[in-house]
Amino acid sequence: MGRTLYLSESRGLRVLRDGPSLWVETEGRAGRRVPVRLIERVVVIGNVNMDSLVITLFAENNVPVTFFDRKGDEIAVVTAYEHNIARHYHRQKIFLSSEHNRRRFLSLLYSWRRRIQLRVVRRFSARMANEFTVRGFRERDYRKVIEQYTILYREHFQYVQNTVSALFREMITSRLLKAGLDPHIGVLHRRHNFGLTLDICHMLGAEEDLQSLQFFRAGRSRGLIGTDGISPAGMRKIVERFENRRRSMLDTTERIIDDVFEAMRELENAVQTRIPAERRNEDELPCML
Repeated sequence: MGRTLYLSESRGLRVLRDGPSLWVETEGRAGRRVPVRLIERVVVIGNVNMDSLVITLFAENNVPVTFFDRKGDEIAVVTAYEHNIARHYHRQKIFLSSEHNRRRFLSLLYSWRRRIQLRVVRRFSARMANEFTVRGFRERDYRKVIEQYTILYREHFQYVQNTVSALFREMITSRLLKAGLDPHIGVLHRRHNFGLTLDICHMLGAEEDLQSLQFFRAGRSRGLIGTDGISPAGMRKIVERFENRRRSMLDTTERIIDDVFEAMRELENAVQTRIPAERRNEDELPCML
């Protein structure tokens, strides 16, 4: 598992290219070299002094870079420009070839989303989760739970959630690229940039909510968020919490990607079974006439 490089706005921070590595300078500290081969994804927060050759280095090594501001809004995503399309691009299109296939993907999506929502609700209240398991669990039930727990800090909750969501999108995009999937071919988010990334984010949405809520429930959020966004110290706390859960989230993401491949194979087999029967009917048609 590669590492995530976080570059957050700070006085004296400067990032340069040094051959196949990065050279990171920080005011008051000795510079350090970071080999790009150890990096799987990069997150840039705020205004970071960065040599343009650094971006080229990331692109050459297929390392996606996400830029976002202190309010957690994603500004841009940089990925390598390749003339060759993703390895499984044409296979992914099967989800969009018919309404039946589209429903097959959405069934997968909502199954994962509901499963993770119930798991998160159980973290807050085992009794509530058991009740939902017995009498059924709807999207609006989950939304009511989140609204209940965020009512005291709803004004700043969106800043934190935006940041956490950007970290999830970065993680998911890197795993999709490694799996040879096109991150833009979504089903729920069809015709959106990074549509498949957004679809998987939707499945993991409850985990994003959980990490955002834990930031406030830890009781140490005072002074970390203001009207202009999240402070550098606040960003560090969000990143630390995300990194502590990253191994678990990567495992879940990989299982979701496995299910996407399984659904593709299932639909491909159905097509291969149907085509010979259709051709057989075509051969018999003149005799019937």
